[in-house]
Amino acid sequence: MITGKYDLHQLGWHSFQQLCIAVTTTVLGQTVESFLDGNDGGRDGAFKGSWSPQENEIYQGKFVIQCKFSARRGHNLNYSDISDELCKVKRLIDKGQCDIYVIMTNAGVTGASHLKITEAFEALGVKHALVLDSTWICQKIETHSSLRMNVPRLYGLGDLSQILDERRYNQTRALLSELQPDLAKTVVTDTYRKALQALRKHGFVLLVGEPAAGKTTIASLLAMCAMDEWKSQVLKLETPDQVRKHWNTEESSQFIWVDDAFGVTQYESHQVMGWNRTLDSVSAMIRRGHRIVMTSRDYIYNHAKRDLKRSTFPLFDESHVVIDVKQLTSEERQQILYNHVKLGDQPKHVRARLKRFLPDVAAHSRFVPETARRLGNSNFTKTLTINESSVNDFVAKQEQLLVETMRCMDADSHAALALIYMKEGAIESPVTLEAVEGSAIARLGSNEASCLRALEDLNGSYVQLVDTLDSRVWRYKHPTIGDAFALILAQSPEHLRIFVDGTSTERLMDLVSCGDVGVKNATIIPPSMFEEFIQRIYQYVSADPSSSKNYRKRGRLYSFLKNRSSRGFLASYLQVDHSLLAGIVEDFARSWFTSTADLALYLFREGLLPETARTSIVEKITNEVFESDELSYIYDREMHEFFTQGELNDFLEDIRKYVLPNLDGIRQGLGKV
Repeated sequence: MITGKYDLHQLGWHSFQQLCIAVTTTVLGQTVESFLDGNDGGRDGAFKGSWSPQENEIYQGKFVIQCKFSARRGHNLNYSDISDELCKVKRLIDKGQCDIYVIMTNAGVTGASHLKITEAFEALGVKHALVLDSTWICQKIETHSSLRMNVPRLYGLGDLSQILDERRYNQTRALLSELQPDLAKTVVTDTYRKALQALRKHGFVLLVGEPAAGKTTIASLLAMCAMDEWKSQVLKLETPDQVRKHWNTEESSQFIWVDDAFGVTQYESHQVMGWNRTLDSVSAMIRRGHRIVMTSRDYIYNHAKRDLKRSTFPLFDESHVVIDVKQLTSEERQQILYNHVKLGDQPKHVRARLKRFLPDVAAHSRFVPETARRLGNSNFTKTLTINESSVNDFVAKQEQLLVETMRCMDADSHAALALIYMKEGAIESPVTLEAVEGSAIARLGSNEASCLRALEDLNGSYVQLVDTLDSRVWRYKHPTIGDAFALILAQSPEHLRIFVDGTSTERLMDLVSCGDVGVKNATIIPPSMFEEFIQRIYQYVSADPSSSKNYRKRGRLYSFLKNRSSRGFLASYLQVDHSLLAGIVEDFARSWFTSTADLALYLFREGLLPETARTSIVEKITNEVFESDELSYIYDREMHEFFTQGELNDFLEDIRKYVLPNLDGIRQGLGKV
């Protein structure tokens, strides 16, 4: 439920009355007789009929609508505000003109005031008294665009989600327009047909494949199809929170497109936790006729599968929905390659020299659609010697060649790519640099003016200027550009120092690992930098300890320590953050929404969990089973590792004695929750 979404106190009493009549007409579906001016006799509006605000709730008879407007922000409606209406309502009742009395107000209403007001009117003989406050009215405004059209002043009174959605729709169309040159080169493949079939049948498709395999291209084709065939409003979103925010129940068909749903270049556990909290909403959206497309790199999805709440959303497990986009036929590969080379910007003499090698390129085991795009773009082939060996290496060693190409760039271009990396993969245009970023690009041998010129020069090849929800931003043309830059960072101590100093702590926790713990594409922080990085993380987590954001920060910390930290780093961090162990015990839970149990188990296995914390966890698990009927711990062998053998024997014996005989009763109790 929304509160304070629109500044209705700025409307004025006349416009507010117009709004109330529009709400009644739109939401109740009634033709309302209006008494807006002159002596209204206690009625701002009236109609005769029935209204069912929800199932099994019907109001029928003669309705009287009375508007109560307040110019004070945050005002709550009190009994004294409506006391002068009582005698007017009594006269209406005596004349048989009031069965249901509806007060509509831009003020808030407390539970106590609501009860006192409704009881007063019902004591006079009103069958039903309803009080519709600012929260109710704002909700209706948000979900009915026609209300905003009927009272245009609303457009200037707050953060209107539908208007923002219209901006998002326009931005998505702009994005599709930017993709048009690439779409002109695409080939309708069997993979695309399977994706379209899955979308038609299930309303959902997850495109999984290796980097640069063409997932985004297929998603953009599906978006075009949705706009054309289903007349869908297309939204390109990035996070679970955005999906929840922009789901409009009034739209008959929305197409939600989420690229890199579980992380862009690396697995991001907080994204998966967010999806777990959103999957019920996603299922509801699909049932209402909306369609959703997600993409993910294969290695990221393989990691995410372990943490996703797939029982809530079984479409993740259906093989005909999870599509591997690298399964291209020989003919499809050849056509994709032909289109990109023919329609790219390579000079005619280069295309002529490449022609004889193209069949082998298309047949190569490492070929992906991005290979074709780069081969057709002169920016990526400046150092390419066109012979059989070099062209083969261009396909087989594309990551290394991309790194080498980027290393050969001038200092200004290098600074431009570094700037995007430091700014979490996207920097707002027009660009405004902070002091630390200006210092970083200076250390790379550039300056602000030259760096910005380089961004313009790289547009369309290595970077692109795209629209987002709030602004225009510079981003990498493809996530593999970011992958290559991460490799450059990892191989250069000087670049690594610039990167760490110029990147926010929260973003660093998504991009690095402290020690080599096997996280693909992570930039590895060496032991020599552990101490300063520990201080940064500790300061990040410790800031605003009473803030509601602190719980989210702690969750991100748990995930980072579990998945991206070596034993040495973890042991050192424990020496600084003395509240970590107490927090783990307090937050301990085995669910899809937290990493505490996994981190505790990691600490235990590494010999870093003190005995007092271990026994507290054992006690918590035991209480969860016997007091909260959390039966999953009974079968969770990993959680049993916290028990000594004697403790485990006693635990299982108590289960046999007290839980198993009462299992049916426990299940019935859980079913009623």
